[in-house]
Order: sequence, then C-alpha cells, then structure tokens
Amino acid sequence: MNSIIYVVDDDKFFSELMKKKLNKKGYSQVYIANSGCEFVEELNTKPDLIFLDYDLGDLTGIDVLLKIRKYSPNTQVIMISAQEKNKIIQEAMDLGVNSYITKGQPNMNIQIEKALDDYKSMN
Repeated sequence: MNSIIYVVDDDKFFSELMKKKLNKKGYSQVYIANSGCEFVEELNTKPDLIFLDYDLGDLTGIDVLLKIRKYSPNTQVIMISAQEKNKIIQEAMDLGVNSYITKGQPNMNIQIEKALDDYKSMN
C-alpha cells in the first residue's frame, strides 16, 4: 500500500513493534519519529496516517496534533498513548483524532486493527 505512515512515539521499542506490525499488514512506507520536534520537521511529507503518542518528551501529542491540523489538515491521526485523563482524551477528540487507543489495555491490538480497518475504508 502506498500510504505514508508515521509512528510518533518516544518509546523506540514500541515504535519498532508498530512499524513491523504495519509492514506485515502491507504498508511499506512506515517511518518513525522519536520526538515531537523530529516529526514536525517531517510534516512537509504530508503523511496519510499518523500514530501519535501523547507523552513525547519534548512536546505533547496535543502540541503536535495542533501542528498537524495546521499544515496537513486531511491527515488521519490515531492517538495511542498510556495517558488516560479524560480531559486530554476529550481535547484530542475535539481536535479531530480519528481514534484514541490506550496503550497497555488487553484489547489494544484489536483497537489498532479496527483503526486500520477504518482507515482503509476511508481511502
């Protein structure tokens, strides 16, 4: 599949796992950014789909999401984070994330599969 996908997460192990999962699903253009600033520099690539963490060390996922919406408003974003505060989840949803997945939940892989299916059905 020709979609440009980014995994934006400061957890390098998780990022690599996500990349392998996406590669196995047939996505060949999967890139990793391990900080918010690193990813923001790549926004000119106009990614089709972004898996975005909330806690990025240098920026929050909300900071990055605001930049995505400004420079690439049609990009689909799936926030995948251990952050469970309702206020943050609601803010992400209000800013147009397509899905919010909580890391570490027993059904996390099922939610990722569903989010990918939703993405495929929209394209």
